Parts: sequence; structure tokens; C-alpha cells
Amino acid sequence: MERLDTQFIPSAHEIKKFYEHIQFFGLSPSLKDLSLMYPFIKQKTFKKGELLLQVGEISQEVYFNYKGMARSFNKHPNGSEKTYFIITENTIFSDYASLISQTPATENIEAIEDMEVYCLGYKDLLHLYANYHVWEIFGRSISDMNFVFSQKRLRSMMNEDASTRYTKFMKYHGSVAHRIPQQIIASYLGITPQSFSRLKKEVGDL
Repeated sequence: MERLDTQFIPSAHEIKKFYEHIQFFGLSPSLKDLSLMYPFIKQKTFKKGELLLQVGEISQEVYFNYKGMARSFNKHPNGSEKTYFIITENTIFSDYASLISQTPATENIEAIEDMEVYCLGYKDLLHLYANYHVWEIFGRSISDMNFVFSQKRLRSMMNEDASTRYTKFMKYHGSVAHRIPQQIIASYLGITPQSFSRLKKEVGDL
């Protein structure tokens, strides 16, 4: 499928959104610091249903999601799917395990809406880490946050019931839940679509 792949020329709004997101990691880089990335960043678009990464490929990019949504998931031999993460707008994402270790991905990343993203290649990322301290700190902060989030997600799936997981899902994703197919939400919660329909009736609107 043909995909737009162009050099990144940020608008003031795009800079603002990216800056707001990285402040979440406790960083406040200067405009000069931000500009260090621009020669390496490219813009890409993906159509709904298109894979940004599939199982067996080695992740070579980290993304900033400017528009649309995606998910990471696996398909089991019986045809069922397991969604691990929902990727919303104005967030940074990748398959970090594959990216950092440069080993084959064990999950797919799929656009669940048409997407517009900005991406930075793995080698360019290492260049920024090696040459600019602010981006070395940034990379470590993202890795730490990703590890914490993954651990919380794992514990949630192991220790919480579906009702609790649904309540948490709506807390964090309630504003965009109407944009996510119901079967994907069900697979994220670890239940069947039929069970999800019953759960929504039992819990009601959150």
C-alpha cells in the first residue's frame, strides 16, 4: 500500500503537542534542543487496518502519534486476538522490546483509524542519545515509563476482574472509546465480545 513518507517540517501546533507530551516525562527541552531532531524525523500516514509493524519484523522506528489510533495485538491459532495496548493521539510509541534489543517483534501494531505519525529511525535515535545529553535522558525516561506501564498492565490482567479492568479502561480511554471497535476493547479486557456486551449492561455508563 502506498504510504506518505516525507521530511518533517513541524508546525507550531505540532511542536506544542509534542512538547506537552514529553513534559509528562519530566523534561523541558529548549526549542534548540527540539530542533536537533528535525533533520531525522519523517512524516508517515497509515490507513485503517494497515500494520505499522508485524510479528517477526525488527522494529526500526519510534513514533509520535499526531492523528488517529492504533493498537498492539497478537492473533492466536484459534483465530482469537489479544490486544495489549491502545495507542491514542499525541503519544510516543514503538515495540520497545524489539527496538531496544533489535530482535524480532512478538506483537503486531495496527492502525485502527487512519493515522498521521512522525517517526525517528533507530540509528538516528542512537545518534541523538550519544551526542546530546537531553535526548539521552529522554530515551531513558521513555524506557523507564514503558517498563512501569507494562508491569502495571501485566498485573492488571493477572489480578483484576474484567469489571475493574473496564473501569480503568474508561478512566483513561473513555473520551475515545466510541472510536474503538467493540471487539478490540473486549480483546483488550481479555474477554469475549459477548461477555463485554453483558459487562457494559451490568456496569452501565462510566
